[in-house]
Amino acid sequence: MRYLPVEVDVQGRLALVVGASAEVVPKVERLLAAGARVVVVAPGEIDPAIEALAAEGRIELQRREPSVGDVDGKAIVFVATSEDSRAAPFHARGLAEGRLVCTLDRPERSTFVNPAVARAHGLTMTFATGGTSPGVVRRIREDLEALFGDPRFGRFLGALEGLRARLPRGERAARMAEAVKGFALDATLRFPAWVERGEEP
Repeated sequence: MRYLPVEVDVQGRLALVVGASAEVVPKVERLLAAGARVVVVAPGEIDPAIEALAAEGRIELQRREPSVGDVDGKAIVFVATSEDSRAAPFHARGLAEGRLVCTLDRPERSTFVNPAVARAHGLTMTFATGGTSPGVVRRIREDLEALFGDPRFGRFLGALEGLRARLPRGERAARMAEAVKGFALDATLRFPAWVERGEEP
């Protein structure tokens, strides 16, 4: 399965989240951070973090059984369910109408995959395995956030931002290229013992 990496402007637009388990909390938080107006529809148990966001008035929480009609007027849809029968109607609607529908951890029931995001000092990095291994993506995200969380990196980016603002347009490319000389990443990959032995997990 192949995807086209894009960034979607959801500022001020409605987003639907079907389900209210702990796994949707990071999605809801990312939608809010991007300025979306989030509607969560879920029957049954609600994660405390979702309850808190609803109590603060930051999201609209509807405690009921979701229906495929809930996608109307929504810019983007996230579905959290392990039941294929519940995910299928939302996926079918997405395919038929060209809508952005993501069933969490189910790329075969999604019209897009929401990549992991690592942020540090204004740097945003997105990456995905196409649904192959959310655990690997989470490990990479945590390591990259720790690496780029170095306060020196923040000062470095801040200095570059200041330099760019001072330079006339015609001089920016050459001066900025010169300023980043000497910056590099030194990385080492480590694997579980079974990989090094050439075994199956």
